[in-house]
Amino acid sequence: MRIFLLGLILSAVAACTPKSQLDSAQAQRLPLILAPSLETSRAQLQQSVDSAREIVRAFAEENGWQAYTRDEFMDSVMILDDKLMFNQTLLKLLQEDTTTALPETYCAALEKRVLITMSPAFYAQVYPEGKEAHSFSMLLAHEMAHRLHIRILGGNEEAMGPIWFFEGFAIYAAGQLTYVDMSLTNEELIQIIKDPDRGSYVNYSVLFHRLAALIPVGELVQRAGQPGFNDEMILALRSK
Repeated sequence: MRIFLLGLILSAVAACTPKSQLDSAQAQRLPLILAPSLETSRAQLQQSVDSAREIVRAFAEENGWQAYTRDEFMDSVMILDDKLMFNQTLLKLLQEDTTTALPETYCAALEKRVLITMSPAFYAQVYPEGKEAHSFSMLLAHEMAHRLHIRILGGNEEAMGPIWFFEGFAIYAAGQLTYVDMSLTNEELIQIIKDPDRGSYVNYSVLFHRLAALIPVGELVQRAGQPGFNDEMILALRSK
């Protein structure tokens, strides 16, 4: 039954017609594929999707990147309520082994022009740090912001920079985690830059906001993939 449902969902995705020219939050809506248990929340979830698109559009316009939002980032949005189904569907889209284990907190992605996510309730459960007003809309905007980032770089994902930077960019673009205590010292932020492993999104938010106050965001984006970027950012923090 699970395999049948997976095939049915993917068939629906494949049948979706691409949309383009996103000029405002009132643009034509994308197909919204929901788990049956979420159908009663369709209107609310559709509103979250519309809000996410507007968040990214407004951020892009604010930074002179509006040309990169004229074409849609995705052809459809899929919201599920079963983590195993989410894992299998995402891995299927990526043409990866569907038995591969994914982290429990990994609950949203935009791959192969499908924005796939777990339900708002699941997101709130596995990531309580992200609980804030409109948190689900911002989660969707976060995934779209990664695609905006790649477009700005002409499709060169290797130029997105270190983990702290490309996740910090998506957090900043989506307006996430603005409630957090921004009082980390520059030396504490430097240690975050030096850590090559994936870390706290809360810390990434503080770090990106601090650097964006020192250096224009557009300049940061263009420099992030260049050799010595971490050292340059450390120097920028230490000079203040």
